[in-house]
Amino acid sequence: MEVVDNTEMRHFEVRDGNALATIEYQIQEKKYFLTKASFPGDFEESGKATEMLEIALDMISETGMRVVPMTSFVKSYFRKNRSRKSMLPVGMHL
Repeated sequence: MEVVDNTEMRHFEVRDGNALATIEYQIQEKKYFLTKASFPGDFEESGKATEMLEIALDMISETGMRVVPMTSFVKSYFRKNRSRKSMLPVGMHL
């Protein structure tokens, strides 16, 4: 899966046929606020949404920045994947 960081649109994106999956973000105070996730069709049910998020988190991790989950999808991911909790700001609990 190829995840593109579209900095102009401030989102990570994946083309799925003619559809576009996106995870929108804002950057403030050395943190990525993941503000909205939009997935086409069965993208979420098939596991592609999780794969996309994991790749996006790897990309964010390379910057050394923290992640503030603002959507239920991203919050749920962090609750299930304790190994990623180090990416959350200090003191944030989900």
